[in-house]
Amino acid sequence: MFFGLPLHPLVVHAAVVCLPLAALGTILMAFWPAAARRLWPAVLFVATIALIAVPLSINSGETLADTIGENALIEAHEEQSEQVLPFVIVLWLAALGLSLATRFMGHGGHPPHEGIGTRPRWHAGAMIVLVILALIGGVGGTVAIVRAGHSGAQSVWTK
Repeated sequence: MFFGLPLHPLVVHAAVVCLPLAALGTILMAFWPAAARRLWPAVLFVATIALIAVPLSINSGETLADTIGENALIEAHEEQSEQVLPFVIVLWLAALGLSLATRFMGHGGHPPHEGIGTRPRWHAGAMIVLVILALIGGVGGTVAIVRAGHSGAQSVWTK
C-alpha cells in the first residue's frame, strides 16, 4: 500500500510507459546510428526503469491478488503478465549492448578513436545480434505488455 492505494496500479504504469518507450528508442538506436549517439543515455535509463518496473509490477500484482482473491480473469492476467519479463530482459540487454557499442566502439557513425585503429572483426556480427535482440525484445515486449494490460483492465472492469 502507498498512501492507502494498492501499489500495483501505481507501479504497473511505469512499466506500461517505459517498456514501449524503451522499445522505440532501442530499435531507433539499432537502425539509426547517428541518433544512437544522442539517445543512448536516455534509452538505457528508460530501459532500466522498465527492467525494474516489470518485476515490481508482477510482485505487487501477486500481493494484490492475494488480498482481493483470485478469479479466472485475474489468473489470465497473471499468466500474461509473466510473459513480459523475458522480453524486457532481452530489450534491456539490447539497449545496453547498443549503448556500449555507441559509446566505446563507434557505432554512432564515428570510429572508436577518430581514425586510430579499426573496429574489431566481430563488430558487424555483434551489431546484427543486437538489432535482432532489439526487435525481439521491443516488439515482443510491447505486444506482451499490451496484452497483459488489456487482461488486467478486463479483470478490473468486468463484473
